[in-house]
This record gives sequence, C-alpha cells and structure tokens, in this order.
Amino acid sequence: MPDATLRGSAVDSVDRVGLLPLLALLGLAAVSVVAGPESFTLLLVGMAGAMVVAVRPHWGVAIIFFLLMVQYGSRRYERVGVAGDVSSFVPQGSGLLTINNILGLFLALLLVYHVYREGDWSFLKNRIVRLMLAITAVYVFSGLISGIDYADQAALGLQATSAQDPSRQLISRALFLVLFVFFLRKPRDLRMMVILFVGLCIVTAWTGSDAALTGAGRLSESEYRAGGLDVLIQSTKNPNRLALIATLGLVYIWEYSQAHQLQHWRRWLAMTGILLMIVTVFLTASRGGLIGLVATGLILFARRRGGASRFVYALAIIGVGAIVIQEVVPEQVMERITNIPGLSRTDEYANGAGEGSTARREYTYGIGIQIWKKAPLVGIGPGNWPYVRFITDPLRSAAVAHNSYLAALAEGGIITLTLYLVLFYTTIRDLLRCEGAQRIMARARSEGLDWLLVGTRMCLLALLVFSVFSDLWDLVFTYFLFGVAAVLIERYRPMPAPLVAA
Repeated sequence: MPDATLRGSAVDSVDRVGLLPLLALLGLAAVSVVAGPESFTLLLVGMAGAMVVAVRPHWGVAIIFFLLMVQYGSRRYERVGVAGDVSSFVPQGSGLLTINNILGLFLALLLVYHVYREGDWSFLKNRIVRLMLAITAVYVFSGLISGIDYADQAALGLQATSAQDPSRQLISRALFLVLFVFFLRKPRDLRMMVILFVGLCIVTAWTGSDAALTGAGRLSESEYRAGGLDVLIQSTKNPNRLALIATLGLVYIWEYSQAHQLQHWRRWLAMTGILLMIVTVFLTASRGGLIGLVATGLILFARRRGGASRFVYALAIIGVGAIVIQEVVPEQVMERITNIPGLSRTDEYANGAGEGSTARREYTYGIGIQIWKKAPLVGIGPGNWPYVRFITDPLRSAAVAHNSYLAALAEGGIITLTLYLVLFYTTIRDLLRCEGAQRIMARARSEGLDWLLVGTRMCLLALLVFSVFSDLWDLVFTYFLFGVAAVLIERYRPMPAPLVAA
C-alpha cells in the first residue's frame, strides 16, 4: 500500500510538471496577441536576458558598466563615428525607464535575494564601500538642505554639472559599487571587467586621436584638440578626461606586459597600445594631462625592482614615442601643451600681462573658497556649483571648478572632502600592504591578479594627480577603480601583510 501511494505521488508530480510548459506557452500566446509581435519579441529578449543575468550576475554588472561608460541614459548627443555606431545599438529609454536603471534594479533585487538566502553581509563590512556610502549620504543630505531650486537655475539658463539629478546619479554610482563588490569575487570575473575597461580605453583613445588628426566629430570648444563626439566613453569628450583615460589604460597595459613573459608579437602589440595612449595624451593638448602622464610614468619606473629588461623596454617606448609624437602631433598642439600657463608670452589664452590659464584657475580657487564658506560643513549640494558660482562671481561666470578637491569641498563641505581623502589614503595603503607581503603576491600571481594589484594602485595615484586639473570623482570610472580595489583588498587582506616601502 505505501508503494502505491508513493507511485501515485510521483505520477501526480510528473503530471503537474508536464502542465507547466503548456501553461507557459498559453501565457506567451496570450501576451503575443495582446502586445503585438514587436512587444512580444522585446519581452522574449528581456526574459532571456534576465535569465542570463540571474545565472551570471557579473555579466549584468559588466553591462551596466559598459552602458554607463558609453551613454548616460536620458542625456543624448548626436554622436558620430564609432561612438555613434555603438550607441545606436544601445537601448536608451526615457526618464527612469532606462536599461541602466532596469538592470540595476534587477541586480539589486537579486542581491537582496542572495543576502536573504545566504545571510552574507560581508560586502557592507568593506571599508571602501562604507566610505563611499558615507560620502553619498553626506552629498544627498547636502542637496536636501541646500534650498536651491533647479527651476531657479533653469530660469538663469544654467544647469547642474550632472547629466541627471545629481543626488540620484550619486546614489546610482554607489549602487554600482555595491553590486560590483558583491557579484565580482572570482579572479576571472575581475579580469573580465578590467579587460573590458582597457578595451574601452583603447577604442576611446583611437577615436579621440582621430578627431584631432582629421577634424571629425570635434566639439567647438575642443578646437584642434583630441576628444569630441567620436569618443566611445562619453565623458571623455573633454580633452582632460580623455588624457586621464589614456593614462589609466596605459598603466594596466604596462603592468600586464611586465608581469607576464609575453611572446614577441604580444609584446609589440602591448607596446603599440602604450604608444597610442601616449600620443593621445599629447593630442589632447592638455597641460594637466601631460603633467599627469609624466608623474604616472615616474611612479611606474621608480616603483620597485624590475630588472634590466624593464628598463630597456621603457627606454624603447620612450624613444619610439618621441619619434611618433614628433611626426604625428601637430605643431599647434605641441605649442600649447608645452607652454607654461600664464607665464609664456605665447600663451594663446592670455588676455593681458600675467593672465592665462594659471591666473584663471587661481581666480576660480578664490571663488571656490567663497562658495565653500557659505556651507563649510556639508557644502552647497551636488551639482549646484554653476548656479552658486554665477550668483557669487562678480564676472557672472558659471565655469566648472576644474579641480576635484575644490569641487568636493564646495559641493560637499569639509566632511565630504575629508571622507574622500581618507578613502584614497586607506585604499592606496591597503593595496601597498598587499604588494609588500610576499605570500600575498605569490597567491595573487598564481591567480593572475598580481599585475592588477599594482596597476590599480598606480591608477589611483594617477587619479589623484589628474584631480588637481579636472572634476573626476563623480565619474563612473572612478567608482570602477575603487570597486576593483575593494575586491582585491577583500580577497587578500586576511593574510598577514606587513607594510613594506615600494
């Protein structure tokens, strides 16, 4: 009798399972009739994508990263060249219904499910995540109490420095960091993200350089400089940011080539990529970019042991790079990038004796301090710099700060700037400790992440240098660097790691 009962239950179970596909087909048929073929196809694609992301959530994080780098949701530009071709295939959406937001919400729900099922809250114990969440909270609070109405800005013909609501953008960036740290834990997943980033850097450097050499897709304010509408990473329309991206890509390519015994053709390929990045920095005609490139190069070569081959390889790149720059970079660009701002008589931006880029930046710093004094603790709120500067500056200028430290101080107050400095300090210190421990580096080398540990620290140091000349800390690639650092530190910090000077 019990056997019969068990057999009956098994048969009933099979019958129930057999009905599920039929019910699913009937449901899809009903949807196709009501929604039409186009909506039905979109639904199928969305369902398939959701299933893939649910199984491989790190792919979803990579997709969000790619979309944030190449487009900003509702903010649209008439892009051309490679950037136009790629962005034409990217679903845009409108308002809050962008592919970025939908995918981010889906991954957030997936994160909640994993936390509920496994009870793993370790990602919130990560120091980088905590500091970034604290920075976001201060910024959002500052925006709420600032009392600045965006309608007032619009009435003056001004807009916030962000492409969308600044507080919402900062929250979405913080969510991206949390998703990054939670879902990217395996070495291969981390390598995938960095390879994606380097690939975007290479294509962006190529398209940005092409704009300087051919004139295609230039912005009016870029004149003869690299950048413009052709670049793949949208925020690098600005030449200063393009110089940073090229430098970051250079660091990762260099460290990878030095950590592996590459075949001759692969070493020549890496050398070509490095030369492309160097030439791109020169074509931006960014004096801050050149300073950042030189500082980064000095850090790379003075870092630690590397042997004679490392030194010879570096000399070969410098020699070939000098020749390529001499032949490729236009004279007008070389004249600008090598002039000392505000001091050279040939400074094309000088309006009179002693005036120029340096004088304008000094003036901006003075205005920035006045703005900061209006709300010294928590600042005037994210994205409010143009409006507050316009009503504060006697010249009625709404120009950006061109300095990440000043922008953080003015918009987020001394609390936010302090949190940022602590974030950079602790992150670079922890990465340096990992590099200084032989056991950690041996393990990282066996997992293929030793070059990533070193390269990420170098990129953060480069970011600190470039931050003196541009507003960078709210951009997605800054969160990407901290995400990579957070995963690496979390993976290797439990091992004993005494501090050893680099």
